[in-house]
Amino acid sequence: MGTPTSLGADVDRAPLTDEGRDASAHALRRPFWLSGVPGDGARARIGVLVVHGFSGTPFEVRPLGEAIWRAGYTVYAPRLAGHGETAAALAATTYVDWRRTVHDAFELLSTEVDCVFVCGLSLGGLLTLDLARTRGAEIRAIQVLAAPLWLTATAEVAISITRRLTRTPRLTIPKISGSDVADPIMRKRNNLAQGTIGLPIPAVMSLRDFIDEVRGKLGDVKTPALLVHAKLDHTAPYACLTTLDAELGSTDKELLTLERSYHVLPIDLERAQVADAVLAHIARHT
Repeated sequence: MGTPTSLGADVDRAPLTDEGRDASAHALRRPFWLSGVPGDGARARIGVLVVHGFSGTPFEVRPLGEAIWRAGYTVYAPRLAGHGETAAALAATTYVDWRRTVHDAFELLSTEVDCVFVCGLSLGGLLTLDLARTRGAEIRAIQVLAAPLWLTATAEVAISITRRLTRTPRLTIPKISGSDVADPIMRKRNNLAQGTIGLPIPAVMSLRDFIDEVRGKLGDVKTPALLVHAKLDHTAPYACLTTLDAELGSTDKELLTLERSYHVLPIDLERAQVADAVLAHIARHT
């Protein structure tokens, strides 16, 4: 099958070489659409929407998306509104804009395939849960990777202090230590893709608001779900997995705990295990 004509000109339609080893920052941060492998018509008619995380780019989910594509499926990874540009562009958006990106991407993919799975990392996981709550009847199953139901203690204290201010500071917190990735090679590539956007405080506050909204409605999500989290996650505490399992409304849930990875699971040390788990989950629900 081909690609929809309504895709933007910047959407990549080919896999990266060697997980982006020699790719430019622009190439790494591009959204991508990979049509199902020719000759495998049945799988090509199954679409998987893959969503990256907060302040990140589609590179965060690129190895996973390409593994799904190599298995024969059609894959679409949009770039969330305000992401992959500048700190000012990200600060000018809220979760309403990020939600709209995912809904629009879901609509586009749905017109090209017969059924859709949705897989999201971190903020992408929250957006996946939110989409499943409102469009669950149209989604075959979801895979939720490292979704934060709260943030680290330090972040939560900083957000609480900021809320007491009369006005949200128009400041950006730099990512001094880079991406939360254990694999040093992939961390370097992900840092290149993200550039110097950092964490704009207005966008962080909107992320925190979205966490509260999604968590308050987890019981409404009935879609079969694979829930994946790493014990060493420094961004979304590992305990979020237990809470997500307890509060999610779905009766069809599978859990996977990773031992060596940090937060950005699709590009970290156990990315092959993550891809295998996602593919197995898709197969079980096809």
